[in-house]
Formats: sequence, structure tokens, C-alpha cells
Amino acid sequence: MRLGTTIHTLNTLVRTCRDSDAIHRAGANVVASADLRNLLRSRADEWGRRGDELQALVLMMDGTPVCSGNPGARVLCLWVAAKAAVLGRSDATGLEACHHAQVHALDEYEQALETYMPERIRRTLTLQADRIADRAETLHALLGQYSINSQSV
Repeated sequence: MRLGTTIHTLNTLVRTCRDSDAIHRAGANVVASADLRNLLRSRADEWGRRGDELQALVLMMDGTPVCSGNPGARVLCLWVAAKAAVLGRSDATGLEACHHAQVHALDEYEQALETYMPERIRRTLTLQADRIADRAETLHALLGQYSINSQSV
């Protein structure tokens, strides 16, 4: 029973990683700043690697890993693209979507860590959650900076 629950929890986090990857790529496509675009693409790559690592854990447990994210993330990506198409490129719009994804992912990881996990998997999730928290703080600071800059223009 615990094995099935652990695999389900890991698959939930794989979906979260795939969602965050897609949202960061969508955010990168709408920001005006080249430096910010590169940062968000790099973060998207990190999400992809996290998801790959979790999929490997599911396979290690003889489970079947999920390969895609949730439909809601696709809708958010479309919304970000549509907003940019209508209003133009915006650093704040891209950062807001990415920050939202980071916060949501951190919540998912915290919920997962409240459940039973084999120690090897708990260590992996804890390391990933710590990195996500650091990245969320950075995006929050950037969001404040870019929001202030866009208001003063």
C-alpha cells in the first residue's frame, strides 16, 4: 500500500515539474528582457531535470511514471501567450506566471513531504524542495523589481 501511495505522490510531483517547465518556457517567451528570458529558460530546464529524476525514482520502484503535466498548466501557458499578444511583451507578466508556478510547486512538495516516504526518496524531495524555495525567493525579488520598473515607465 505504501509503495502505491509513494508512486502516486511522485507522479503528482512529476506533473508539477512538467507544468512548471511549460510555464517557465511560456514566461520566457513573453518577457522583454533577454537576460530574464535566458534565466527563465534555464529554470525551465531545471524543472525538466527534476521531473526526469522523479520519473527515474518511479521506475526504480517498478511503477509507471507519468510523462505530461496537467491541462490547467496548458491553459495558463495559453493565457500568458494571449496576454502578451494583446498587451505586448512584459517582464512582469512572464515573472508572475513563473512565480505562481514556483509557489504552487513548493506547496505540492511540502504536502508530499508530510506523507510517508522511503528515506532515499525523502532526501531527493527535500533537496528539490529546498532548491525550489530558493528559486521562488529569487523570482519574488525579481518580480518586485520588474513590477516597480514597469510602473515607473
